[in-house]
Amino acid sequence: MTTFDLIIIGGGPAGYVGAIRAAQLGMKTAVIEKSRMGGMCLNWGCIPSKAFIESAKLFKKIANAKSFGIDGVDKKALKFNWKKAAQRKDRIVMRLVKGVEYLMKKNGVEVSNGEARILDKEHVGVGDTKYTCDKMLIATGSRPLRAEYKGIDQKKIMEIDEFFALEEKPECVLVDGGRINACEMALMLRYTGSKVTMVTESESLIPFLDEEIRKFVMDKIEKAGIKVYTRSEITKDAQDGVYVGDNFVECDIILNAKRRRAILPEMGELELEMNGHFLQINEYMQTSVPNVYAAGDVTKQFFAQVASAQALTAVNHMNDIKETLDYNKLPVNIYTDPEIAYVGLNEEQLKEKGIGYKVGKFPLSVNGKAMIEGETEGFVKVLSETKYGEVMGVHIVAADATDMIAEAVMAMRLESTVDELARVVHAHPTISETFMEASYVAADRPVHI
Repeated sequence: MTTFDLIIIGGGPAGYVGAIRAAQLGMKTAVIEKSRMGGMCLNWGCIPSKAFIESAKLFKKIANAKSFGIDGVDKKALKFNWKKAAQRKDRIVMRLVKGVEYLMKKNGVEVSNGEARILDKEHVGVGDTKYTCDKMLIATGSRPLRAEYKGIDQKKIMEIDEFFALEEKPECVLVDGGRINACEMALMLRYTGSKVTMVTESESLIPFLDEEIRKFVMDKIEKAGIKVYTRSEITKDAQDGVYVGDNFVECDIILNAKRRRAILPEMGELELEMNGHFLQINEYMQTSVPNVYAAGDVTKQFFAQVASAQALTAVNHMNDIKETLDYNKLPVNIYTDPEIAYVGLNEEQLKEKGIGYKVGKFPLSVNGKAMIEGETEGFVKVLSETKYGEVMGVHIVAADATDMIAEAVMAMRLESTVDELARVVHAHPTISETFMEASYVAADRPVHI
């Protein structure tokens, strides 16, 4: 029987990052992965979806080439080649998978391919092989909380991971869900020429966003030609589609982008406390059994960056390094068009907490680089508390918002004030100048507005 200091179940952003850190700290580490290293994010989620989204955005931009002074582009002849976009996606995915595999070898992490069975808190089985461990990290991800779809032809229903295996672009899609991945997929499909409808049980799309941005998202999606049914659900099947409430919706595919639940390995004698469909953890990522930790989707945290940060926190704690995560200072990234990103609190949350605040907002429509790139939709909003001017939240809508948010995360991590941010000289012309300009507005010293 092989013994390890740490066995990690799952090779996604939590699993493989945790394994690297553990090996660096001298722990004899093994990762058990039932499919491919990189997990859902790398193989069937984050990376594939963003590869398709980038192809769709470029397709849209080429169609508008004339506005950049480029003649000769025949819009009627322009065609989105789904198969070639998928091949590009596959090349990117495989390069990254091989990179993760290399990192495992480089750091001396043993990788076992197979389905893990937890026998008890110190033993894990894979096939006929049994392993012993001192510590365990469960990082097995999540799957869609499969709606019952009673009376609906099951051949119409497709999960996200199945969707990216399609060889041809679907012509007519009903996206069932109104959160981040639903909005990303809906816009991507619409830009590539598919007819798209959305249905969500919520009052709005991505309901946890800042109210102003929620309205922006809804307006953007509707202007793209996507019909959105809020406070609604699929009620019955029909030829060439389904009914949403009393409304017939044409569709070839129902893309299930609804809520998710943890994927848990067979537990054997191990009993862990649950938080609904997910594992309950403490601030160090420990489950109710102290030597068993969990990170990523299984803990109800659905962002790869959070999964990796949780895994690092867990492994550090295993080695008596006690650090905790401030989830309020972790970025949220949304790959719509334009992109959306935020960190910290929004206006509604500040009001609920009774925190007096100021708003510093700067539009991209007056930013030189945004005009040059033809990407003037959006704004940067900086929220600061009134007493000291400390930044409490930053919300960005911009073509490169998911890259820009890093500066805001650093600012909040360092407990910066808007006055300090306004003094940070930014290169010109850049989109990132808008962050400085919004800080000037929040500090009551507006410059270019």
